[in-house]
Amino acid sequence: MPWVITFAISWLVFFALAERRSRVSLLVGGLVACVIQLFTDFIGQDLHLYRISDPVLPIFCSSAFFTFGSVFTMGALFGQYLPSPRWLQGLHILVFSGLFLLQEHMFMLAGVLEYIRWYHPASFLVNFTVFVTLAWVVESQRRGWR
Repeated sequence: MPWVITFAISWLVFFALAERRSRVSLLVGGLVACVIQLFTDFIGQDLHLYRISDPVLPIFCSSAFFTFGSVFTMGALFGQYLPSPRWLQGLHILVFSGLFLLQEHMFMLAGVLEYIRWYHPASFLVNFTVFVTLAWVVESQRRGWR
């Protein structure tokens, strides 16, 4: 059930904050975030680093409600609100990495995510790397894929 609740809350926040005129950045950010999340969750579970319980609607070792809920919406909003100055981009990346880590911790408290051979600092590092990659993709898209 936490997956469904997170899905609903994510889309409510998304509709409240998303600018409809920047559909390309929203789509690019959201889809790239989904692909990276599915890839990392598949590998993480295959290596028995962590376990996802009760995914409700499983997709590549993850929950479809998580992938197309908070991951897509966070990726889309991350791309939309990515600032131009590099130092602000770094701060933006740190904030989103921290928010994603907080969400993971709440899933652990709800009992649907269990760390086996994994811990929070490693998760923060992976989140940070994912958001750096996502920032690079969004910046490339903004500049016309040059």
